[in-house]
Amino acid sequence: MATLAVLAACTRASSDVETGAATTTTAAAAGPSTTAAADTPGPGDFGTLKAVCGPGDASGATAVGVTDDKVRIATFSDVGFSGRPGLNQELFDAADVFTKWCNAAGGILGRKIQLDKRDAKLTEYKQRVTESCQQDFLMVGGGAVFDDTGQDERLRCLLPDIPGYVVSTKARGADLEVPPLPTALDEVPIGVYQYLDEEYPGSGARVGFLTGNVGSTVTIDAQNQEGVKSIGWKIVYQAQYNSVGEASWTPFAQALQSKGVKGLVYTGEPENGAKLLQAVADIGYQLDWVVVGANFLDQRLIDLGGDAIQHVYMASSVVPYFEAAKNPATQQYLDLFQQYAPNGKAKATLGFNAFSAWLLFATAAKSCGSDLPRRCVYDAAKGTTMWTAGGLHAESNPSSGHALECGLIIEATPKGFEIPADFPRTDGLFGCRPGSVLQLKGDYGTGAKLADVGKTLADLK
Repeated sequence: MATLAVLAACTRASSDVETGAATTTTAAAAGPSTTAAADTPGPGDFGTLKAVCGPGDASGATAVGVTDDKVRIATFSDVGFSGRPGLNQELFDAADVFTKWCNAAGGILGRKIQLDKRDAKLTEYKQRVTESCQQDFLMVGGGAVFDDTGQDERLRCLLPDIPGYVVSTKARGADLEVPPLPTALDEVPIGVYQYLDEEYPGSGARVGFLTGNVGSTVTIDAQNQEGVKSIGWKIVYQAQYNSVGEASWTPFAQALQSKGVKGLVYTGEPENGAKLLQAVADIGYQLDWVVVGANFLDQRLIDLGGDAIQHVYMASSVVPYFEAAKNPATQQYLDLFQQYAPNGKAKATLGFNAFSAWLLFATAAKSCGSDLPRRCVYDAAKGTTMWTAGGLHAESNPSSGHALECGLIIEATPKGFEIPADFPRTDGLFGCRPGSVLQLKGDYGTGAKLADVGKTLADLK
């Protein structure tokens, strides 16, 4: 099923700390180091974050899912979807790694994390949310394709979410939600298009768009279309495919050829994308470039596509696994996987996003001390104005919800993934391009609100 992870082409680096939030956690904002050398971390240290987890004397049943000795947290994914077994398994793997590591260090001020892995199986998100409402303190580090179906239920039971990713309109703009890497409804990153406009002059005259037939990805596709039009590109082809897969991708490949498409913007997931590119290669057609989502940083793309993976680009605000030697936090992330989940999906972008969400949760929860109500943790997370997850990714502003203006361009090749040699790194490991986030003029809907279910923020305790 078509899923999107981080859609940011580049990211917004903010040096200004907003005021007025109940709690502002800015000490965790230090960016990634550009050297591999680092002090040996303590048991609960991650990257530049110190003592994220550790022992303590926290006690009390202060909220749903909280007892003297544990805090119960839900992570959502769609691994049980029969049409794509293991879909977004990396969300569960990252949750396993974080909770095992954090609990080994002492937990959250002594409270151990009890992980509830909620498998939405694509069509059961609402049911899993209803279950989580009764048992869990927060939702952390997860995501689901049909995340629009349970938002009202989540808000009705006042269950905050610090997600690994969100995709639907209703979820992307929802209340009681703090994505560490935001994707706003009223803006779209266009840095990857600006880069390709310079690298492949003239290719923007014949651009194609192809997306899955799911409302969420159709919205993302429409936002990206407005984005490319802003730099003068002309769209000559647009179509939707069956998100669960096509019996043959040849008709799409032939349509791209007949329209003379030079550059393709593809919204979906790696398996379908690889099959499409293989079909394009089989008919002997060559695209100048293909833009995909950051979720395509997945070995499946290379394994399935082989030599058909040519000039495939994606934007990422996460330091990728193949640059671990340049970034201690990335190396530590891989080391923790090797220790706690050696067979897990350590090299997929959604896992990095999820780990950032877990770190944001733990940092916020620790700031609340022994008394751990939902409102305190939500306010602390929402009040965070500078966040890099200890150096895992470019600086974001979870408080504002804005996309980022600094990040990386990653190219997929038959041999694997790489940063193009001519990609300009203007800020340490990242490249920052002014004007790389476009304020959208179109109406792309609104997120789920507390008022929709007769609640206010004052109801959150």
